[in-house]
Amino acid sequence: MIRAILFDKDGTLTDFRATWEAWMPETIYALARASGADPAAIAEAYGYDLQGGRIAADGLFVTATGDRVAETVGKRIGWPADRLADWLAPRQAATEQVAIPGLPGILARLRESGLALGVLTNAVAEEAEVQLDRLGLAPYLCRVIGCDSGYGAKPDPRGAAAFADDLGVPRQEVVLVGDGLTDMEAARGAGLRAVAVLTGTLGCDRLAEHAEIVLPDATHLPRWLEAQGLTIPRI
Repeated sequence: MIRAILFDKDGTLTDFRATWEAWMPETIYALARASGADPAAIAEAYGYDLQGGRIAADGLFVTATGDRVAETVGKRIGWPADRLADWLAPRQAATEQVAIPGLPGILARLRESGLALGVLTNAVAEEAEVQLDRLGLAPYLCRVIGCDSGYGAKPDPRGAAAFADDLGVPRQEVVLVGDGLTDMEAARGAGLRAVAVLTGTLGCDRLAEHAEIVLPDATHLPRWLEAQGLTIPRI
């Protein structure tokens, strides 16, 4: 039985590469001009291939919280983490998140079926809530848990566990949907079921052994849920 679904945000409710690979080179060169640092060194710290235009599948920008990114990249350019965080904040906030097409309708169907829906992200909760509202997804969510919500950042399982426990739902009846290994590890550590999607940076070969199923994207959830015995209405 499945009674609730907990989603990762970046790479699960949004297309990670479509959102951030266009943002990355402009930001790296702007930061190089502002700091006097070598663009190649900044790109390496982020885990970005300047020549290939690709974010490394398991690089810092994919796996770490914003605070850790600011600390690591800040050391590379000789800036304190808080200075870099302040410099990055408006640039990240202005970035248009590329949503998975059709996702609001899918979440509406899931809510109509009686499922509780939430988000567990390594972003700051307030920032995530703003982005989810812009994407038209906020009305379908009962909770957004960020890296600053008191449970640590994924792969720490405490946020995933708290989502289930606070709903009063047995953990084995909650599915965590994510695009990364930190999502899969958080699900496993909390006793949740794990479903992976391919809208992040990892392929099926990296995700399959850690998830019950790997889906092309989150819009394929209704068909899988119906195979688990749920009735998902057409709206």
